[in-house]
Amino acid sequence: MDTRLTVLTAFPPAAGIDNEEYYQNSQQHAKRVRELIRDNAQWIRESADDILKHVNPAVYSLSYLMILEYLLQSPGWTSQQAHESLASYMAQFFLQFDARQIRCKGSTWSDVLKEAYNERGLFPASVAVELGTTALLRLDPSGSIITSHHCSLVELAYNTGNVGAILPLIEKPIIYMPAKGMSTAQPLCDMSLPPPAYINPDSQLTDALTSAAVLQYDFLCGLCFIERRMWQQAFDAFERCVTYPTRDGGCSKIMTEAYNKWILVGLLLTGKPPTLPETTSQAAKKIFATQGKPYKLFAQAFKSETTGDLVREFEVINSELLPNEGNVELAKLVLAHYQRWQIINLRNIYTNISLEKIQERTQSAETGAPLPTVEAVDQLVQSMIADGSLQGAIERPKDGSPAYLTFLSSPAQGMSEVEFSAQVNKVMQGIKALEPIIEATNKRLASNREYISHTVKRQFDAAREHKLGLQSTGGGFEESSFHIEEEEDLMSGLPAH
Repeated sequence: MDTRLTVLTAFPPAAGIDNEEYYQNSQQHAKRVRELIRDNAQWIRESADDILKHVNPAVYSLSYLMILEYLLQSPGWTSQQAHESLASYMAQFFLQFDARQIRCKGSTWSDVLKEAYNERGLFPASVAVELGTTALLRLDPSGSIITSHHCSLVELAYNTGNVGAILPLIEKPIIYMPAKGMSTAQPLCDMSLPPPAYINPDSQLTDALTSAAVLQYDFLCGLCFIERRMWQQAFDAFERCVTYPTRDGGCSKIMTEAYNKWILVGLLLTGKPPTLPETTSQAAKKIFATQGKPYKLFAQAFKSETTGDLVREFEVINSELLPNEGNVELAKLVLAHYQRWQIINLRNIYTNISLEKIQERTQSAETGAPLPTVEAVDQLVQSMIADGSLQGAIERPKDGSPAYLTFLSSPAQGMSEVEFSAQVNKVMQGIKALEPIIEATNKRLASNREYISHTVKRQFDAAREHKLGLQSTGGGFEESSFHIEEEEDLMSGLPAH
């Protein structure tokens, strides 16, 4: 064996050493590998295939990563054949790397990952998105912290029509945002650290994020979910945009665009106009009330028992707003779902109802009239039962009397004792999984100047009002000091709202 290969396989050390020693060994090893590459550049270039076949990326991740970084920068690896080999080795690495080692060399990992999804085109977009998603979930299996890589990958996925590959990543609930100065005194390779302690601009596993980048990420997530007709996830993504903390009197363009889509998706999801959460800033509410008024009127018309108002409001926004905001197809889908929600809401009145009566009592917003035949009603109801939007069954009496729809109880109401117990256990496991997140959040809030200032102010105000005999009206965290700054995002390192 070439003695130079022993340098590449000298790390990681045998088990049994503590995190501090592991981290120091990683830095010393990186220095030796860097010197090996500097002194043996020609050997690395000419024997790269043999070297990388010998160095297992799952075991010797740090060495493998540094060789990849050198080859990506090497002019000798610019041919098409070299690109194909390099792409193959990069794919093997991102599918297998040891996350503990990578924490010790964050800048190199980030640089190589960027090469996988940038415009250089080593991979087709579908493969780039899949590899990026896999890499980020290997680094942080919880997916609880947003990174600059998230933002780039979701944009690539949406723009190239590869939404399916990004779903495992964007379905993860974001709890944290990265910030400078969040690293702890503990070594980065300590596997008990919460994500913001090792994924931050200081570790260089992510670049710093602006509020605009975070808003764009949530907005693109919403668009991806719309494409897959995942209405609950799309609604939640747009709601995060709508309720994003802002400066006093501020509301960005992307927030108003998200508000309009949030209304349309809300109609599809619940069959009624959504209500703005209490966490929405007063400034944003005022802007939404004016700029989003046509959408609000359209949503109010959705509650009408006849289609006239809804169609008129659709024609208004279709002529003025929908084409420019990319909402034409989404609004047309709302029209198509109008009759479906009329049928679903009949369960509030009937236990069962004949298909003939459904034909009489519901209308299609696309035609402005009832469905032409009972057979058409039958087909629509069956399709709703099949896709899970309607809990019911069509009964066809043997005596030849008209078929009717029987509304069934929801799945939760019909659960057996075993199923109910399993559901309770699932909820308890979810609560238990939140414990380390809550603990990490409390530690960060305890050292956050804005939160401390807010808490002290609230306590002072409460004491003063108590002394005066007044009932405290309180004030949201946002109302006192929690505002977005473009250059310094005050949410950084804290839980995402």
